[in-house]
Parts: sequence; C-alpha cells; structure tokens
Amino acid sequence: MKELRKGAGLNQKRLAEAASLSPGLLSRIENGLAMPSIPTLQIISDTLKTEIGYFFKDQEENGFVVTRPGERRVVISKSGPHGKLAYELELLAEGMNNPFMEPALVTPLGKDKEVLPRTHDGQEFMYLLEGKIKLTVGSKEFILKKGHAAYWNGNVPHKTVSLGQKGARALHVHLIPGRWTGTFQYEDIPGKHGKGG
Repeated sequence: MKELRKGAGLNQKRLAEAASLSPGLLSRIENGLAMPSIPTLQIISDTLKTEIGYFFKDQEENGFVVTRPGERRVVISKSGPHGKLAYELELLAEGMNNPFMEPALVTPLGKDKEVLPRTHDGQEFMYLLEGKIKLTVGSKEFILKKGHAAYWNGNVPHKTVSLGQKGARALHVHLIPGRWTGTFQYEDIPGKHGKGG
C-alpha cells in the first residue's frame, strides 16, 4: 500500500482524506498493525486506482501448499536420553509460509516405557485413523480406537503408544496461534524422502 501511495504522489494524510479514512488507521494498516476490512481495502484500492487483488498477490503465490501421497517427507521422532524411536511422521503441509497449524500423519513406534511425555506451545488435535492407542495426557490415560479423537493443551505432558499387533496411525495437528510452528521434533529417515523432501 505504501508503495502504491508513494507512486501516486500522495502522503498518508492526502490518501486518508481521499478515501475518507482516518490518517491513524491508514498508518496502522501500512505498518501492519491493523487489518483492513474488505470494504475498506476496496475503497483504498479504488482511490489508488488499482485492483483489490494487488494486495493479495504475495499471499496468493505463497499462501497455500498442496501435497500428494508418495511426495511428502516422512521423518522419525526419537525419545529419551537413549534416542529410542517414538514416532514416524508424514508431514502433510510442509512448506507453507508462516503456518499456524502443523498437520502430520503419526505412527507411534515406541514402547510405553521408552517414550517420554512431551510438552509444546499451543494445542494439539488427534484423530485416530486405524489401530488402537494409549493416549497419556498429564496423569490420565485413555484407550482410543479408530474414529476416536482428542484435543489438548500442548503444555500438558502427553504421549501416545500403539497397542495390539496392528500398528496405529493418527492425524495430528499442532496449532500455535500467532506463532511460527515447529513443535514436532524429528529427523529425516535415511533414504526415505518424498519427491518434495
């Protein structure tokens, strides 16, 4: 917006007057301190004689990720001082700019006594796709089966382990409002990369 305003030879006060907005609001918008409504943005774009889509150009180019099976990165997460395998994770939306969610397909690999509870910022959601698991959240334990879901605050120590002969698999989503994500602690599996990894 600042670039367009200067290109039109206008200072903030003159643009604010032309768009019938307060100079203070315009200043906050330009400095990223306020998010304009679509009608306000339309008035500004009309005043600056540009399409409203101009303001969404970068977001449109970098604001989405599409991934496909076989192309996603698969990584492992270890637990405890001896680095025992805890989880395998298929990263579902890696590469999104400034993400607030971090979705992954998680396969618990570790044994109950080898996997230590973890904590992280924000919240976590889990939906069990197959198998059976034991979910530990704080001092509580839950036996979950296919179709069960759970949602908890990340600052409560938590872990999952697979039960039974058939392995379990779940969709996990970390949500950290207002922060860059990165809560899954993992490393690449040697020789196991998707085309995008």
